Amino acid sequence: MTNRELAQEPNTTPEILKTLATDDNPGVRLRVAQNPNTTPEILKSLVTDDYSGVRLRVALHSNTTPEILKSLVTDDNPGVRWRVAEHPNTTPEILQVLATDDDFVVRWWVALHSNTTPEILKSLATDDYSVVRWRVAEHPNTTPEILQVLATDDYSGVRLRVAQNPNTTPEILKTLATDDDSDVRRYAAHHPNATELVRRLFLMTQAKIS
Repeated sequence: MTNRELAQEPNTTPEILKTLATDDNPGVRLRVAQNPNTTPEILKSLVTDDYSGVRLRVALHSNTTPEILKSLVTDDNPGVRWRVAEHPNTTPEILQVLATDDDFVVRWWVALHSNTTPEILKSLATDDYSVVRWRVAEHPNTTPEILQVLATDDYSGVRLRVAQNPNTTPEILKTLATDDDSDVRRYAAHHPNATELVRRLFLMTQAKIS
């Protein structure tokens, strides 16, 4: 059995994987970083690997700890940072750093993460990319204060997500009930928090347009 085959074998022990983690062949180290038996200690040793594919697998591994993920936050490869931003073990502290990442896909993943706090979501609500704001608008941790800002977003897709968010208040729905976009108006009128006034505003706007 070659080192590459041994590194990907599900029965390979952590002791052997630790040795293989220093193999000269990046293909072997990559498979070590993928092996379910690879321990946090071994994964930590691979964080500074010269081959970005290895570091990417570290960022994806279920045994990767918050401490290891934190060390990958400034990785040169945006693909590695994407994986950090989506990893379930990524903490709010790490997400706060990634929320200012130059790569919008990283920020998109931050806006999607379940550990992202209202404070972070507020900073992303004015992101230059509409797809990031869209994720903020549908996040369960997004507060009414943030949703109020997004309710007047230039992009109708963002406003539509505001109209669907469970945290959207009747006051915000009043604004959305007269939106230029028909789908936004319809979702606002059918929102669980919609009042009779919201529904009347929706009907009045529909009548004006038709």
